[in-house]
Amino acid sequence: MDETNFSNDRVASDLLDRMFVERWSSKAFTDDQLSEQQIAVLFEAAHWAPSSSNRQPWLFVYATEGLDRARFNSVLNEGNALWATKAAMLVLVFARVVDEEGNDIRTAHFDTGAAWMSLALQANRMGLNTRAMGGIDLDAAYTVAGVPPEEFQTICAIAVGLPGTLDDIDPNIAKGNIANDRNPITEIAFYGSYLK
Repeated sequence: MDETNFSNDRVASDLLDRMFVERWSSKAFTDDQLSEQQIAVLFEAAHWAPSSSNRQPWLFVYATEGLDRARFNSVLNEGNALWATKAAMLVLVFARVVDEEGNDIRTAHFDTGAAWMSLALQANRMGLNTRAMGGIDLDAAYTVAGVPPEEFQTICAIAVGLPGTLDDIDPNIAKGNIANDRNPITEIAFYGSYLK
């Protein structure tokens, strides 16, 4: 299989769709706002994600400006607040972990991850940047987003916006702001058995 070098220094086979390699999680954002249409399309992409028994357990609660955005910013840890507050939109992501009968939804996190990936790939196609972060106050997120903790579990926050440059972020953060490589496929996919 031939390989292609991408502008972000990642290398992938020619058969792989470019969207998987071109998407990466930069911490650099401009302070330009998103349109309502852009926001709607991102969540439309997430809503089409596959899920077990079509339960669609994901929940996205977002804010873009004003007091709502200030509340959302308050759940970020100190390191993430240095860059994520500049992004046009902050999204809190939750997974519904209990169904209507009170049974655990075992695949809730897996399915919610698929919805986040759909949103991230759509954002990249639209020329937008996304970065998910686990460094948030998981408990405070319930209060900020008005989400009942007995039904949902906080997963992460996502910063979304137009991609910035290294000049848009703190120099200490800029040093590590690169498109990371991945583990070899031979370390993640095995025929027949993992243990040989």
